[in-house]
Amino acid sequence: MSRRKFTPNAALLAACAVAAALLVAGCFRQDRRTIVVAVPQMASPACYAIIQDAMKSVEGIESSRPDYANRTLEVTFNGLRLGIKNIEFVIAGAGFKANEIDPPEEVRARLPEECR
Repeated sequence: MSRRKFTPNAALLAACAVAAALLVAGCFRQDRRTIVVAVPQMASPACYAIIQDAMKSVEGIESSRPDYANRTLEVTFNGLRLGIKNIEFVIAGAGFKANEIDPPEEVRARLPEECR
């Protein structure tokens, strides 16, 4: 019966394989965050639907939940893909003020009356 000899090259190869596996696993780490954005114009489900439609196309936004009484929007997102300002600008691009970010006036003017 022949025995295989364990060489330093084999040890190095095994160590590299383990290190590579750990690095790849780290690359797919999630950084799930939740923020609350003040959206003073969001008064109804119709307004929220416009915002939700704008956020649908943004990779990294996982979910959102409106609070019509306080006119805020809770947004859960992947912090490795987006920052808070990215989300605010998406909401502003839909025509709504988001925290301190004002929307473009021409976009706001196209909103339904109840959302202006």
